[in-house]
Amino acid sequence: MATAFTSLERERIDEALKNAALHSAATVGMRRATVDELAHEAGISKGAFYGFYQSKEHLFLSMLDRLHSQMSKRAEEILRLDLPIRERIIRAFSEVCGMMQRYNLAAFYRDEVPLLLRRLPEELLQEHYVSRQEMLRTLLLQAGVKLTASLETTCDMLRMLLMSLAFKSDVGDGFDEALRLLIEGACDRILAGRG
Repeated sequence: MATAFTSLERERIDEALKNAALHSAATVGMRRATVDELAHEAGISKGAFYGFYQSKEHLFLSMLDRLHSQMSKRAEEILRLDLPIRERIIRAFSEVCGMMQRYNLAAFYRDEVPLLLRRLPEELLQEHYVSRQEMLRTLLLQAGVKLTASLETTCDMLRMLLMSLAFKSDVGDGFDEALRLLIEGACDRILAGRG
């Protein structure tokens, strides 16, 4: 008979599963990750895994939600700094790009997320997409940002900047400087009445 986990154990295991998914996303990708490996890395059995997530895709989505929350929290901290709005936005976008680079997730977003999106229920995906767009709207409103572009275009721009990270090795040594210029240029185009 299976042993029930305490709520503290469940929290620890859930965190370990998300960390295992993050590690797999950065190294082998979701396709090559197996439930056995993810469960083993979290210290549980394959059967116990299904007490936490319906599938590995649900786990990877949960891991992405956690990562997006961390990015949002860090961006919010930067947007509260006592700096001109342009500088805050540039720093916030740069920090989010930096987090993606630290976790080595650009290729995962490019190569694996489309598959993840196809394998999960549409209503679940709509809920997550809306919440991310709403999260960006909230961050920008809290910072007093006025945009010249729509929120949707601003979200697309940020996503494009993040996706460019997948081509860092193709671009070479000049990538970081080019990314900095892209971020500055994008901010200059979307900010109304910058100060």
